[in-house]
Amino acid sequence: MKAIGSAAAFLLCLLACAAMADTPAPAQAPAPEAQIAFANHGGIYNWQVVDNRTVLIQSQNRKWYKATLFSTCFDLPFAERLGFESNSDGSFDKFSSIQVRGQKCPLVSLVETTAPPKKSKAKKSAAAAADAPAANAAPVNPEK
Repeated sequence: MKAIGSAAAFLLCLLACAAMADTPAPAQAPAPEAQIAFANHGGIYNWQVVDNRTVLIQSQNRKWYKATLFSTCFDLPFAERLGFESNSDGSFDKFSSIQVRGQKCPLVSLVETTAPPKKSKAKKSAAAAADAPAANAAPVNPEK
């Protein structure tokens, strides 16, 4: 009789664990939307493109913000200059947009984030060495 009781308890435990595995984890609260004040008067200090839908923006007080665009902005990864269209009050937020080579890219979100990782000097010097021609290499002459 004890064997049947312990087997039933074990089965109940398995069913309870399976039921808990099917329940979704609680969703994390989204980060609060941010705003960069005086964007039209030097409020944006720096920026860095992550991909064709994400830009990291540094404000004048050195805080970093992640701007997520409404849709793909095709020229963004290749841009050397960006235009930041602020609101009528001069602030930059999720209702603003970014200009890239004549393309207007509206934002869907602007949240505060951490600074992007800095490139190490070792990586920079290795990349420079890979791009530089070897000192002992003979020049290539296509006519020979």
